[in-house]
Amino acid sequence: MGSHASDSAAIMAALRRIVRYLRLADREAESGHGLSAAQLFVLNSLASAPATSLAELAGRTLTDPSSVSTVVAKLSAKKLVARTRSADDARRFGIALTPAGQRVVRRAPRIVQTRITEGLDKLAPTRRRELVSALDVLVRAIGADALEPRMLFEDEAPAARRRRA
Repeated sequence: MGSHASDSAAIMAALRRIVRYLRLADREAESGHGLSAAQLFVLNSLASAPATSLAELAGRTLTDPSSVSTVVAKLSAKKLVARTRSADDARRFGIALTPAGQRVVRRAPRIVQTRITEGLDKLAPTRRRELVSALDVLVRAIGADALEPRMLFEDEAPAARRRRA
């Protein structure tokens, strides 16, 4: 078993790799498609079938409805998704890819969130629960539990836009 210092160093190295991986994927999405990684994730989530509601799409993207709503609004403004009122419940909107959205999905690389969820799916249920528990303790220990868990990098402006502001 490793020492406390070597365990901490290994954890920090793993976190650095993950954060770097996420940033590089977001930059690739932004430069290649003018979209954030979160926007590509939502488009990809709609590729298999339209969503019948924001709640359903939030479930598919493993996030909350308010976060996915923000992303859908941006994609709708870019005419990559269309929102249509439900025939049986006027309060609900279905969300589907437009032809332009379908073209983006066809050209986009495999997205980082899919790779992460596939990696997590490969863990045994016991290991996943251990990871959830350990991450929860870490999040609370560093004070990040007060932050809303938004979609990856969606709530932050890309560096180029921040510099211009």
